[in-house]
Amino acid sequence: MAKTKQDRKYMELAIEQMRLSRSEHREKPDPLVGTVLVDSAGNLLGAARRSKFEEGDHGEFSVLEKVRPDICPSGCTIYVTLEPCVKRNDPKKPCAERILEKQIKRVVIGMLDPNPDIYRRGVELLTRSGIEVDFFDSELMEEIKRENDAFIKYFENFEYFKGNESGPKEVASFGGASREEDIPVYRANLNDLSNDAILEYLHRSGLSYELGSPELWEHFWKAGLLVKEPQGERIYPTLAGLVLFGTDPSLCLPQCRVTAQCYLGTLDHGLDPDNLAAEGYKEITGPLLYAVDGTLKFFRQHVKFVTRIVGSRRMQVPEYPEKAIREAIVNALVHRDYKAGAHTIFRMFRDRIVVRNIGIPLRPITLEDLRSSRAVSLRRNPRIAAVARRLDLMEEEAWGIPNMKKWLLEYRLKGLEIEYDAGHFMLTLYGREATPVEFRISSEILKELNPRQRQLIVHIQQHRRISAREYMNSFGVLTRETANQDFKKLISLGLIERKGGGRGTYYVLVEF
Repeated sequence: MAKTKQDRKYMELAIEQMRLSRSEHREKPDPLVGTVLVDSAGNLLGAARRSKFEEGDHGEFSVLEKVRPDICPSGCTIYVTLEPCVKRNDPKKPCAERILEKQIKRVVIGMLDPNPDIYRRGVELLTRSGIEVDFFDSELMEEIKRENDAFIKYFENFEYFKGNESGPKEVASFGGASREEDIPVYRANLNDLSNDAILEYLHRSGLSYELGSPELWEHFWKAGLLVKEPQGERIYPTLAGLVLFGTDPSLCLPQCRVTAQCYLGTLDHGLDPDNLAAEGYKEITGPLLYAVDGTLKFFRQHVKFVTRIVGSRRMQVPEYPEKAIREAIVNALVHRDYKAGAHTIFRMFRDRIVVRNIGIPLRPITLEDLRSSRAVSLRRNPRIAAVARRLDLMEEEAWGIPNMKKWLLEYRLKGLEIEYDAGHFMLTLYGREATPVEFRISSEILKELNPRQRQLIVHIQQHRRISAREYMNSFGVLTRETANQDFKKLISLGLIERKGGGRGTYYVLVEF
């Protein structure tokens, strides 16, 4: 169901209620939860929060049993900032079961519960029972997570399992492979899968199954791409199956798309839509392979061609090595955190390309491990990664980032910057404008330059041009003859060229 302005109003009201709640325990953090109940016509019936009336009361219980015990909420919508629970100590009833009993029609959830005893199980129970389940807008989800940071970290840091001899069970998506890719997508069916994408997979994998055959679906089931309904004959794709083979997975999973943007200026000029290039905005979805190809097509459409010196030859090539761009896109789509509502962003600027993706590195991998290429191969989404490898989209070992660095170095570009910001993993590939010119010069040519000539090259890159007089004044060069010798040396090496004439003569860098 498409969300409306009215939905947004009630999401924000639920967050207001959430901020009024407080953790009741000293030994552990409790979640801050707000709930809002709305009738089928969109009228507000009531709002509550965790422990509004008594310590330990859940938000759903409070709004249904204490704020509005006088009505039958059948057909209503409930907005709740935390996934309804499926487990409570007797005689208390789990909130998901209470919602079913009350015949609530629709539940809109702010964030999934990080408790592995509840994580995604509330959503599964509600969905299986025919209740419409939607989620808050992504930026509101991030607000809720920030307010519940202590509650999330309680599970993320394994505090919940201390003293438990059996150790951690299955810690949601924290610190290891995600359960998210195994979740059935009940709104989708086999007709939502792309036959072309499946045929490409069979061809690249050397498999001979017939489209739609029981043998093919059995193979997909074993690979975790489909689930069979426990009772009945229906088969559903899992999140992994829909991401890999869905004709348009964004219909059921709005986060499954790439937003591609090309800006005319640098990152410093900001993200003003007026700065977008012609045809510089595109939403890309489809099966994983096609999403990669679609993003690469956008890159080819907008990338600048430059002169590259290979041996004694000058060649016109794309500013960035395409295989490095492809690797960055594949890594983003394969390793992203699919439980989050944000989509992947591919941004091209005049001086760099930024790939922004939701999801932090898996423990024990750190950002420093990734930056130094020490990271071992850990997959957040191992099923998606396994199929991507069969499609020849990625290597088995953790060679992605080292390879990108190597290919950028071959193009004499600055290299790869890896950052983590507000839940997003970011790769930045720097173009020529953002790469120091001395970095782009071969070691053989650098050996022929004295320190003053190297500084002259850097100065021209920073200021775009220089005259002989400016050179003499800025660098303390005593004679015009010395200045002319330096300019001639750089011209002979193919590094700069002369422009203008007479007193208007100046020098600029040659593209290389």
